[in-house]
Amino acid sequence: MKQLLVTGPRQASLCDVPCPACGVEEVLVEARLTAISTGTELRVFRAIAVDDEGRFLHEAVPFQLPAANGYSMVGTVRETGTAVSGLRPGTRVFATAAHAAWATVSPDVLHPLPETLAAENAVWLNVLEVAHRALRQANPDPGADVAIIGQGVVGLGMLAWSVACGFRTVVVERHAERRAIACEMGADMVLSPDDDDCVAQTIAFASGVGADVVFEAGSCWEAIRVALQVARSDGTVVVMSRHTQRPEFNPVGHPFLGKRLKVVTTYGYPPDGHRWDRHRSVALTLDFLQRGRFNLNPMVTDRVPAEQLPAVYDRMDRGDASLVGVLIDW
Repeated sequence: MKQLLVTGPRQASLCDVPCPACGVEEVLVEARLTAISTGTELRVFRAIAVDDEGRFLHEAVPFQLPAANGYSMVGTVRETGTAVSGLRPGTRVFATAAHAAWATVSPDVLHPLPETLAAENAVWLNVLEVAHRALRQANPDPGADVAIIGQGVVGLGMLAWSVACGFRTVVVERHAERRAIACEMGADMVLSPDDDDCVAQTIAFASGVGADVVFEAGSCWEAIRVALQVARSDGTVVVMSRHTQRPEFNPVGHPFLGKRLKVVTTYGYPPDGHRWDRHRSVALTLDFLQRGRFNLNPMVTDRVPAEQLPAVYDRMDRGDASLVGVLIDW
């Protein structure tokens, strides 16, 4: 079968590998569509570890190449292990799986999809869940003013949630193509960080005092600086993106310390049994998707066959900002 493998820094190939065997506690899925999570996958393509020592490729995944890449697949169940119940061959599912024609996954990261939910929307489930978890961390009040810094797919997923929940939302994004997408998806105000009055305009939009909640999805320290600047005193800043570089400024120095900000990170889910554990969180996101609460169509800029995946990575690595939401056909 075909699978995308990162074989070295800035080296990726669509390789022929054996089709995985289905274990007794696994499910074998045939891929129809996968989606690129630009920030995470570009970091892996560049072979950048998440820790200073270079030991981990992801939070708890040792750094080892070649490595699979990606975590968003829509496909069809073809086989289930003898210990798996509640799933049948032929069921259409979302799977947390890398770019490949086939994947074996645990039932815990596999979700049956409603027949009426388009694969092109369902494939963004994990990206939307990153945003959903950030929203839970922030817990904004009804009527809150929200700012989102960065409009890659995670930032746009955050915008989709913010619009669906009725928050007044301003986004800050450097690239014009992505600002245009944010407008189509329902942002109330769209600004560039390169505008001289970007911070002042954001604060003015947010009732003149700054955003109640700021979601940082830019994966750079300049994005965090802007987030801290535009948050109101006693506001909340949620860091959604992975940061692998050293800070270029003092994030707890003047004037940020005096604003009494709550700065939190978001990653993964609380334990099973929590009010918003994985199962309940995903169920709500799927419900919103099925009912058309998210306007995701503007986010999709490219759809290509699997054979073009390495070329797409090259374009992303060169800074092609026109690539935002990319779908891969298998």
